[in-house]
Amino acid sequence: MLVSISRCLCILMYNIVMNNQQLAQLETVKTKVRQLLGGDNSGHADDHVERVALLAERFASECSEPVDLQEVLLTAWLHDVDDYKLVGKAQAEKLTNAVNSMAEAGVAADLRQAVLENIAAIGYSKRLNGKKPQRLAGQLVSDADMCDAIGAVGIERGLMYACHHGGRIFDPAVWPNIDLAAHEYDVSGNTHDTDGFINHFFEKLLKLKDLMLTEPGRIEARERQHVMVDFLRAYFREKNVPEWSEFLEGYLLDITKANDLQ
Repeated sequence: MLVSISRCLCILMYNIVMNNQQLAQLETVKTKVRQLLGGDNSGHADDHVERVALLAERFASECSEPVDLQEVLLTAWLHDVDDYKLVGKAQAEKLTNAVNSMAEAGVAADLRQAVLENIAAIGYSKRLNGKKPQRLAGQLVSDADMCDAIGAVGIERGLMYACHHGGRIFDPAVWPNIDLAAHEYDVSGNTHDTDGFINHFFEKLLKLKDLMLTEPGRIEARERQHVMVDFLRAYFREKNVPEWSEFLEGYLLDITKANDLQ
């Protein structure tokens, strides 16, 4: 009963209804995003963006603070249209596609600024540089975006990206760089290109659970973390690489110890 009441209060605080003008603006943005990302096969296509939008909307309904749904959804749909891995760093810094998409849709100037502020702070490499969204809408989308990089779908996306860039899947002789710095991470777009799909779990994916900014994000990330850990345990067992099984367990233990010290 208490859980139900709490959830109802959260939903009342969440701006769950958008007017016709706002809905029309969002549909215009969605159409533009699908045009920009629909042909991507690296794991950053419009299906990823749509999953992030749906998950961010769910997180908004579950959080304990009021949040503008239009800001959440615009941020979610536009968060990848200027990703440096897709358009290069110069355009990524200007957020050209996001700016043009919202202008074309007739989004109000103050909301455009809020969305751009959110997008500019979303991304793993930005977190490595100490940057994170300050607005709740941006935090919800950041959590949803990171959650879509982990779990079963995250495994699929990571494999797609590795194959798209011609990277190796797994080389038992090449160990991951678990202390990868921001400048090392984004030199050529991602670590998949050189270190392989499996190494990427240790260099990034298994770290995302502890980067969540909201309680709904933390709950979802914990569930998805279990999926990845189960996959890796089975993979190393079936590949007959006990040294990697041992490495995984030690890595997980180190993460637990680090969290206990915080």
